[in-house]
Parts: sequence; C-alpha cells; structure tokens
Amino acid sequence: MGKLVFLKRRFKYLLLKLLRLKDHSHKVALGFSLGSVVNFVPTFGLGLIISVGLAKLCKGNSIAGLIGGMFFMWAFPLMFYLNTVVGGYIFPIDLNQTLLQNEDLDNRLELGAKVGKNFLTGMVLNSFLFGSILYIVSYYIINQYRGFLLHYIYKKWTVKKHTKKTDN
Repeated sequence: MGKLVFLKRRFKYLLLKLLRLKDHSHKVALGFSLGSVVNFVPTFGLGLIISVGLAKLCKGNSIAGLIGGMFFMWAFPLMFYLNTVVGGYIFPIDLNQTLLQNEDLDNRLELGAKVGKNFLTGMVLNSFLFGSILYIVSYYIINQYRGFLLHYIYKKWTVKKHTKKTDN
C-alpha cells in the first residue's frame, strides 16, 4: 500500500472517529481544538498524552483531544517555525548585529534569552489564535453537518487501492 493511500485512509479513519463521538458538539470541538493546540508546544514525544490530559482537564472530550493531537502532528515543524516568526514580529532581534557581538558568554546567554522569549511569545499567541479559530470552525461543522459528513464519508468517499501494473 502506498504512503499516500495510507495517509488518506488514516485521515478518513480519524475523521469518522471524530464525527461518531456521542458527546455534545461543544465538548468534541473543545477537545479537538485543545488536542491540536498541543502541537505548537515542544512536548518531546508526550504530545498525545498531553492532548488527552488537557482535553480532560478542560472538560472536553478526551478522545477528540487524542484525535486533534494526531490530526496536526505532521505540522509540528511548521508550527515551531511559526512560533519563532510571530515572536520575532513582536520582539524583533537584529541577528546580524548580535551574532557579531557574541564573543563572551554573557552576550550569548542574553541572545538565547531573547530567542526564547520570542519563541514563547509566539507559542502563546499562536496557540490561542489557532485554538480559538479551530474551536469555532469545528463546533460549527460538528453542530450543523455531523450527519451529512458521516454519510458522505462512509458511503461516498472511497480511497482507491494503489495497484501495480504488471507486464505479461
């Protein structure tokens, strides 16, 4: 089975699992958005556990939190980079000047603190903004179109198997 087919099947499975949850739309959307937001944070391999725990702690659906954590796991490098970019807009650092001046340990530690402050600021802002938008969108979709999407995904959306052509 090709990787693309595998990814399509996994995406379809996660979407079906999310839409079949027997819980209020608010709890499912909250769990999904909180689980997804964890991908903005470097969790060092504990992201899925933290996704479930955060969803449960905030009274969201923990299965939706797990699905949200898995759904955007592939985008962690992009989200990591986005954290530094957004933080850099708020607290700009002139890296050319600071890298040339960094000959002693104090200047290097100060630069590290500035970069860390940029990353943390971007992480908080991105998590809040992304989580809020994702909650609103997922709540609306789950509340309004759950039945339609379940029917469409289950009956109409087929993932075709990749077959190799053989020469005979």
